[in-house]
Amino acid sequence: MPPDAPASAPARVRGLLAVRLWPRRPALAAAVAVLVALVLLAVLAPLLTSLDPVATDTSATSLKPGSPGHPLGTDLLGRDLWTRMLYGARTSLLVGLTAAAITVGLGVLIGGLAAIAPRWLDGLIARTADVLLALPLLVIVLALAAVAGPSLGLVVAAIALTSWMPVALIVRAELRGRRERLYVRAAYALGLSRWQVMWRHLLPGALPPVASIAAFEVGHAVLTESTLSFLGLGVPPNRPSWGNLLTEAQSHLLTGEWYTVAIPAAAVVVTIVAVNAVAGAVAGPSGEGGTW
Repeated sequence: MPPDAPASAPARVRGLLAVRLWPRRPALAAAVAVLVALVLLAVLAPLLTSLDPVATDTSATSLKPGSPGHPLGTDLLGRDLWTRMLYGARTSLLVGLTAAAITVGLGVLIGGLAAIAPRWLDGLIARTADVLLALPLLVIVLALAAVAGPSLGLVVAAIALTSWMPVALIVRAELRGRRERLYVRAAYALGLSRWQVMWRHLLPGALPPVASIAAFEVGHAVLTESTLSFLGLGVPPNRPSWGNLLTEAQSHLLTGEWYTVAIPAAAVVVTIVAVNAVAGAVAGPSGEGGTW
């Protein structure tokens, strides 16, 4: 424990996540169970259905949920909604995890650089982050789409380019707040370089809030993918995703085929709520992390 740490501080499991495990958290357990179930459904999609998510069947169009062979019904083209939801989960969760990983990695790298860099570079990074925070996501996506066209990579790039700034600013603030602590001064006195001090002593202490942000970013990326695909700027229509399912179903909302909208919308909402519950547990009531 660092020399200047409070003597009464509760014992923690220190490491990359630095979280405390608290029993009897039914809401958190339910959220984790939901996320694990969604991931398993996505991974095991080929085993849970034998149908092609893009195959049409003109003899089975607009079937309601509970129809034989189609538990969630079919759309206007006869495509099985259960199959499309499973494969759509693959796309949406892949975007969420990939974009969140890139966002957090980029934010930690830039924020760490700003914390140990000379004052002029620190100021440049902070001002750049402030400027980029003011840019709307849609403008960046439109610019990228004009160059590369709608694709899965476009969605991931757009989310990462518009989301790393809060991570970087939080990491920068956390590291700057720890630079003058006694154990950091002792590390410098022992001859460690700036990068060694950051990786061994500063960054581990800043990871609990970063873990919380990472969890929130997964939910944010899933929601952003759905929004961009709904606007026709995200995943191509020939690849199922929850956003694409919402796009295709929007014209059916008032035709009695409410389930084509309700099912993918419910999947997005449940995922966001579960991710936010986990993120809130990681952050803890004081925002310092560690109350799983």
